[in-house]
Amino acid sequence: MKYTKIFPVATLALSLLASSCIDMEDNINPNGVTEDMMKVDNLKTGAFIQQMQTRVILVALGGKLSSDYQISRNLSHDLFAGYAGSTLGAFQTHQQYVMNDQWINSTFNEAYTGIMMPWLEVSKLAKEQNNSEVLAIANIVKVAGMSPIADTFGPIPYVNYGSTTDYDSQEAVYNLFFSELGDAIDDLTAYYVGGGTEILPDYDLVYGGNTESWIRFANTLRMRLALRVVYANPDLAKAEVKKSMENTIGFIETKTQRAELRQELQQYENPLYVIDYEFNEGDTRVGASIVEIMKQLGDPRCSAYFTAVDGDYYGVPLGITGNLSDYQTKCSHFNITKYNTPVVWMPAAESFFLRAEAALRWPEFGDAQSFYEAGVKTAMEETGVSIGEYLSSTNTITGYSDPVSGYNYTFTTNGLTPAWDASANFEGKLERIATQKWISLFPNGAEGWAEVRRTGYPDLIDAKTNGSGNVVKSELGPRRLPFCLQERQNNAAGVALGVQALGGSDNAGTRTWWDKNTRLSLIHISEPTRPY
Repeated sequence: MKYTKIFPVATLALSLLASSCIDMEDNINPNGVTEDMMKVDNLKTGAFIQQMQTRVILVALGGKLSSDYQISRNLSHDLFAGYAGSTLGAFQTHQQYVMNDQWINSTFNEAYTGIMMPWLEVSKLAKEQNNSEVLAIANIVKVAGMSPIADTFGPIPYVNYGSTTDYDSQEAVYNLFFSELGDAIDDLTAYYVGGGTEILPDYDLVYGGNTESWIRFANTLRMRLALRVVYANPDLAKAEVKKSMENTIGFIETKTQRAELRQELQQYENPLYVIDYEFNEGDTRVGASIVEIMKQLGDPRCSAYFTAVDGDYYGVPLGITGNLSDYQTKCSHFNITKYNTPVVWMPAAESFFLRAEAALRWPEFGDAQSFYEAGVKTAMEETGVSIGEYLSSTNTITGYSDPVSGYNYTFTTNGLTPAWDASANFEGKLERIATQKWISLFPNGAEGWAEVRRTGYPDLIDAKTNGSGNVVKSELGPRRLPFCLQERQNNAAGVALGVQALGGSDNAGTRTWWDKNTRLSLIHISEPTRPY
């Protein structure tokens, strides 16, 4: 795949937030180029596409936005996924399941000002120019960026965005995700078969304009979202899985095909590096759950994921109290660099784990063990470590003891090991697939948290302190974030529709539409458990 250096134009794109978090008005950076200049060589369209791409997982192109990533993602998604832990007292609220309105405002705002508003502009331009392939790329990026937001809140404004600020049910939003991805895949496939190998190559920070790669990503993204809804609507899940499995272009399968913001196309700061190594004494460290599970399984990726402390690896548990500075010196850093470590939207290994789970649920889609083992091997290759005897290992996870506070936790498993067990029951096999996928998704907290909520795997270490007043069950962890405070203040009617669609109290303990895995239930749901 050939790439060329791309000039950053994302800072020229729309970035206005007025009285409502999703105000429909917009303007352009007054220090940027003129309207006529932006029409040259797709510059205007490219600027909006780039802005969307840098907001799927928030990064800075020539600016200091790592603090925005910190409050919009790291202090929620990364923590709740078990990937990170904060080492500052000021940041202990979410770690103790007490929700912070300011941070939640940021989670919502970044998505709407950085993804939905520029998408609206791109869609207008693409339709004016009758450019379906550009609209297809914009829609894929939109779904990639907004699916974590729907997973975070449940109902969100989406279906008729641009004409109304009403909230749509998560089910309606997901139905539109599938429609948008299906149309995008069809349009790009037709364009590709007709000889169209590139789309906006001078502005695409992910694939450098490579059409085939965008089709592979969209098809794999459809598979991800299909399994996301499997406990809520198994028939829909299977139908969308079938479409992806039958796609002629296929899935992301190699490191060069994976979806990431490519440093070779445009250098940017990795936000996790900045908040781990540069902010204060380091505002964050790796989480105890990811460290302990990988250590106890004997995972060779530990050295690639974490820095060693006195020859070992230690993580920060949630809900800690006491002398937090001890965690800064005694716990491992993320093993990343500022400018060379890319931000990955979707690893290649994920596509194999998705197919493994699909085959486990519906055997006509293949052999679950073969896909599982291919996923583990691909994950090792992506990380650059030798797999060794990992796939024959019978190591499991047992107990955890925090070396700083002495907090103890006992893991619950269905016989989890890296080695596949053909005699294991459905849940034992699913636990293996889900755990290895969760490890391969690190450090993408939005996806890791969604998968832990969906499957219940792996078992994460409970927060040492739960300050939610039992709104959040310690055994389950937060299921969502409450609606944005600014929206509750400035779009009360829209939010009211969201609360109605949610079907429960607007708090962090209420499950979203797809969160219906009854095996996890401390909150009884009148629906039988079934192996979908």
